[in-house]
Amino acid sequence: MIKKTAIIILIPFLLFACSTLKPVEKMTDKELVDKYYKMDLQLYMARRAGSSHTTNPGLSKEYVGKENNKTSKLERKLEIMRQELIKRGYIP
Repeated sequence: MIKKTAIIILIPFLLFACSTLKPVEKMTDKELVDKYYKMDLQLYMARRAGSSHTTNPGLSKEYVGKENNKTSKLERKLEIMRQELIKRGYIP
């Protein structure tokens, strides 16, 4: 019974992980462009939210540091996708 329950729980998780965690090199062109624009929008929203919070003097330095960490992670992911798009010839 435990094996059956574990399999029922793990199969959807593994399918989700395999479909969403594809490396950039194995993505189709459409998937890559869609993910690039989605990541670009997330970066824009994170920067916009971070800029309004940095002007507020009541926020702790930990919160502002977390926002900066989030934007730097998004920038790194976006740069990897940008390099792949340049390699494929989509960005001149």
